[in-house]
Amino acid sequence: MSKRKDRKLTKLELSYLEELELYDKVLAFTALVSLNQHNIQTDGRGIRAVKIFTRQTLTAISLSKLLPRPISSRPTDEDVWDITSIASLTRNIIETYLSMYYFGTEKICESEAELRFFILQLHRNLEWYSIRKQEMDLTELKQFEDGIANEKIRIKNHVYLSKLPKDQRIRAIQFREMYKTKVEFEQELYVCKDLRIHYRQLSNLVHPLPLSIERIDNGKGRGLGTDPDVNYSLIFVMLARRYLAASVIGIVNHFPNELGKKLKNELELIRPLENAGFN
Repeated sequence: MSKRKDRKLTKLELSYLEELELYDKVLAFTALVSLNQHNIQTDGRGIRAVKIFTRQTLTAISLSKLLPRPISSRPTDEDVWDITSIASLTRNIIETYLSMYYFGTEKICESEAELRFFILQLHRNLEWYSIRKQEMDLTELKQFEDGIANEKIRIKNHVYLSKLPKDQRIRAIQFREMYKTKVEFEQELYVCKDLRIHYRQLSNLVHPLPLSIERIDNGKGRGLGTDPDVNYSLIFVMLARRYLAASVIGIVNHFPNELGKKLKNELELIRPLENAGFN
């Protein structure tokens, strides 16, 4: 049997592999930080940031295992380019970064931190109530409903509420999980400057919407590694790398004594990767 000849990787595949190498560097540092964050003495927001960062690390590892890694000795059709799943995990990395910033690493006063925590607790209990209410007996049901009603009153009477801008105050008393919008994240954080565009693109591919379904034909959307799907993968890996870098930089900056001093040299190699390719 004749030996199969190596194929020549396309320019697009080579560009994708270069970007994947950068993602791997950020992921390796993320894993290192994750291994060093245990037993840090911190407040509630710090604990929440660490927990969210742990979730971020797991998602980033899962994405790494999903991403194709084409090589010249392997035919194109032996790699699976699952664009929708790559888009889904990339969007998760973006969402997790926003949550870690909002609920953990953003520098805010104690009063605002308490208000955000109260809203978060209410949101958790509302979701838990919606999931479990069919299983509850009348006593447990009343306890849950009374508790939720009291939590709403506590939020509406919170001292910090009056200090919020009007739009944020309205969203807070509507009990939104976050009273900041994507527009506000774009204005505050350079890493989020195109958040709405990127998030919408990812969401359209994650869900079975026309933009996702109608792009499928013999040349794309079938997992075969054609140029359009390699290009999408390149874009999504860049986004994942950017928000993962922002996450790990954020958590190290939040614990300068516990993590910053210990991992100073490694961190300086990762900082440029937050914005590389987006300037």
